[in-house]
Amino acid sequence: MPFLLSETLKYIYSAFLVITLFGCSLVPVIDQWNNLEQSQWTKLKPVRIPIQILDSGYYYNLALNLRVTNDYKYSNLYFKLTTTNPKGLSSSEQIMVTLADHRGKWVGHNLGHIISFRLPIKNNEVYRPSGKYLFTLEQFMRDTVLKEVVSVGIKLDKQQEILK
Repeated sequence: MPFLLSETLKYIYSAFLVITLFGCSLVPVIDQWNNLEQSQWTKLKPVRIPIQILDSGYYYNLALNLRVTNDYKYSNLYFKLTTTNPKGLSSSEQIMVTLADHRGKWVGHNLGHIISFRLPIKNNEVYRPSGKYLFTLEQFMRDTVLKEVVSVGIKLDKQQEILK
């Protein structure tokens, strides 16, 4: 009998530990990567990502998901982010992200000849009203066709609740 009790306690403790460790972690609202044709991002083909934001009582963090090849010729990326809310109102901003340090070393994760980045672009954003938002990403570099860009997307994480 003591053996069964200790085994049961181990299972209960394990379940409690799993719930404690993972119960508080935030699941992203979206974590999307859009593969680009022939690893080219043209100015004429912006990436559009619709997102249903159901809870406007929280702060959100937005990050750029980006994959380029080792042959990408720049150390940064300029892009335009346009956010359209459920009422159809849009706001745009130009954003620059750094992809390599001053020595030319990529700041992302190397996976063979692909470098993967998740770059924070907006923190503690509020999206009101709740509903369907459209995030549009347009490359804003000098090249009309930006070569060696494999995929582009966003990650949106729900953060803490807005205190009233």
